[in-house]
Amino acid sequence: MTNLLEVSGLTRKFAGLVAVDNLDMQVAAGGIHAVIGPNGAGKTTLFNLISGLLPPTSGRIILAGQDVTRLPAHRRAALGVARTFQNIRIFGAMTVLENVLTGLHTTARATLPEVIFRLPRFRRQERDAVAQAMAALDLVGLRDQANSRAASLSYGDARRLEIARAMAARPRLLLLDEPAAGLNPAETTRLADLVRTIRSAGTTVLLVEHDMGFVMDISEDVTVLSFGRRIFGGPPLAVRQDPAVIEAYLGHKVAAKLAAGATTGVRGA
Repeated sequence: MTNLLEVSGLTRKFAGLVAVDNLDMQVAAGGIHAVIGPNGAGKTTLFNLISGLLPPTSGRIILAGQDVTRLPAHRRAALGVARTFQNIRIFGAMTVLENVLTGLHTTARATLPEVIFRLPRFRRQERDAVAQAMAALDLVGLRDQANSRAASLSYGDARRLEIARAMAARPRLLLLDEPAAGLNPAETTRLADLVRTIRSAGTTVLLVEHDMGFVMDISEDVTVLSFGRRIFGGPPLAVRQDPAVIEAYLGHKVAAKLAAGATTGVRGA
């Protein structure tokens, strides 16, 4: 299977702290790949490096065969990288639809005069953007709330709004940072179905998550980090049986629950 994303020797240092340490990782195109590990393992730093919010100290990031290591975040977004954040980031005073439209800024091609005078090309782009945004809201089940203020959404719906905004530009690679955090079991099950739908539509998913039942249920590959280093990688069954992963993160109780078939609400140590 072809890799959509490859990182090699990726390192990020903050003064004396090494947050990501000489990491090698491959993410297969069209798959669901999870990154797990204890707090402070470097997971969110890794996402910031891949999305371009942080520059690496050393190493390379290859997206679809192109070296994007030194490209800024907006250039990577234009190449098909989208993400959500651990803490929900929505514009509460804007409508749900307007929030999703902000995710399409990298696709805008109209010039300033075309925007000011609402010339034909701008109007066409505006119609296309609304159609794309509504399709993204359909995907996550929020179409009927398109004109509601985002601040009025429930927590679970706000999570799905973030995913809709990320998906509006039809990315090749979607980074989900703890998407199941704070969700109840029913919402987590719906999220799992949504992630599978996104993958089936052709978007590769890379996620960070502490809900081990959720990870083991939907992921095809798992990378385990500890103190910024990759300590294991492979299919979910192998990961949950690995002694080093159990020792560094899962713990024996969580490993036993996963072996018994738990699918939600089981969190790493």
